[in-house]
Amino acid sequence: MGSSFGAALTAALLPETLLVAVALVCAVLPVVRPRERPDLYRWIAVIGLLGAIAASGSVLYGMRLNSSGIAIVVWNGGLVVDHFSIYVTIAACTFALITCLVSDTYVRRIPSRSGGFFALVLLVTAGVSALAAQREMITFFLTLAVVSIALTTVHALMKTDDLAAEAAWKHLVEGAVAMAAVLYGLAILYGVTGSTNLATVAGALRRGPGLATLGTALVLLGLTFSLGIFPLRQWVARAGEATPAAVAGFLVTMGATAGAVAWARFGVSGLGNAVGAWTGLTAVVAAAGLLDAALLAVRETRVTRLVGEMASAQAALLLLGVLSFGLGASRVPAQGATAFLFALGIFGVAVLTAFALLAILQAARLPDAISDYRGLAHRSPRAALLLAIALAALIGAPPLGGFIARLFVLESAVDAGYGWLAVVALAASVAVAIPVVRLIASMFADTGEETPFTMGATPLLSRIITASCCVAAFLATVLAQPLLMLARGGAGPLP
Repeated sequence: MGSSFGAALTAALLPETLLVAVALVCAVLPVVRPRERPDLYRWIAVIGLLGAIAASGSVLYGMRLNSSGIAIVVWNGGLVVDHFSIYVTIAACTFALITCLVSDTYVRRIPSRSGGFFALVLLVTAGVSALAAQREMITFFLTLAVVSIALTTVHALMKTDDLAAEAAWKHLVEGAVAMAAVLYGLAILYGVTGSTNLATVAGALRRGPGLATLGTALVLLGLTFSLGIFPLRQWVARAGEATPAAVAGFLVTMGATAGAVAWARFGVSGLGNAVGAWTGLTAVVAAAGLLDAALLAVRETRVTRLVGEMASAQAALLLLGVLSFGLGASRVPAQGATAFLFALGIFGVAVLTAFALLAILQAARLPDAISDYRGLAHRSPRAALLLAIALAALIGAPPLGGFIARLFVLESAVDAGYGWLAVVALAASVAVAIPVVRLIASMFADTGEETPFTMGATPLLSRIITASCCVAAFLATVLAQPLLMLARGGAGPLP
């Protein structure tokens, strides 16, 4: 019995163990062999990520006859490896894999720190994966803090760049405020419940609703930083300006993934949909985040910041899926969970693709102002077409995969009784689409200045991966049914 439990625990934690082990290799190898080519660390990271995906797949295969959807529960319920956490692990590894394959240009700018960069990418991925399985307050906070610190360090790798250094410092200060809010909130909840297990919090809200509601509000306030939505969302738009676009895509995508997953675990696993305090606060935060991102996007004059605002709007939209976990009016179980996981995967790839294309244009010395993109199609038709597809996927334009994801999230919100929030989300989506449509139209406008530029400054592999992601935006519509089945496999009532 003990040996079988140990084997099950080892298998369940194998993805995170692999990621941390390979991260240590990437961190230590530059010290031992300082003259290795930066590409070596990238391929080491790629192998580690593929191994983690394979390990997650093996866990899913081992659970094929398990109707509960739970692989293992340890430490008095503090760690739960289930379909949800395994799906998040696969999604996070996929995001990191895309980042590793499109970050050639960035790595060439920091050859002496390339090993550290890929080590941080793997560490963040392991942190997001572990966060999806946490139900214990202490490890929940520590895992979230590790992800935040690692993302801040990625910001700071270009230490000779004044703008990057300033952004890293601001990210550190804002992150410290957010983590303090989470810590104080969890401390209050511990004081009310006398336990660090999130599963006991729901009962405490009935016994001491005042203090417990305050603690819940502080935790959710801190999570808005990781998620990248109002009010602690300034770093999202700043990331594109201060760091190379390929890295900014990783920061925004993994930050939003960590925040959304933590929100789901804290709210659904810890508080439950029957507790009005967290659902009401989440609905208000989602509405504010959607409207804030929409208003700022309409006024934006720089492309990288515009993509950042769009990513912030998508992150706020994920909260509609979180609110819809469980049974809706149609009595269909886990519809919100399926919508949440499907949208998480689609929007994550869309954000990474948009920033990867901006990285290609940055390497071609194209300025960042929206006005500088006018007539882009006459200078580089391929770049304009791919960027138009990526932006259209982000705003959820049909027939791209983003449209299916957005539609599914809105449907789940209406089914769960949040019709007013779906209307707000729809209005915000239309507002965000306005500057994007203007940008796409200007890219195909004739300016009379048709000086071509080459995309050859970016390595071929990065261009192939980016183009493949754009093609995937179309294929996501064709393959919507199997993708939804995959998301449904990761859905279910969070234990």
